[in-house]
Amino acid sequence: MDFESFLDFVLALENKDTPEGLTYLFRCLDLQGRGYLTTADIHSLFRDVHHKWIEGGNYELCIEDVRDEIWDMVKPADELRITLSDLLSCKQGGTVASMLIDVRGFWAHDNRENLLQEEEEPEEE
Repeated sequence: MDFESFLDFVLALENKDTPEGLTYLFRCLDLQGRGYLTTADIHSLFRDVHHKWIEGGNYELCIEDVRDEIWDMVKPADELRITLSDLLSCKQGGTVASMLIDVRGFWAHDNRENLLQEEEEPEEE
């Protein structure tokens, strides 16, 4: 990867909630170049995140449960595949991409309720 490609990647990660950033990341996630992701693709992509999750001392989780949660979040037009269009229209594409490529992204999703609760609590003086 040359420096310009690296910068494109970093910009896409920092802007994963934009159509441009998500489009770039989808092309990275679509390892087969088919224009869609299957349940097997999600399983393969999440396997390394899962490994890091366990390595970090977190609780055991079932990859199939995460895969199903992603499917529920995206609600793809075709039940057997997720397209870029599905990710863009579900408004959670950036979260899904984070869950698949970064253990911290998955942690943030897994702890979203706790994080929201912490933000809502007023600081004591």
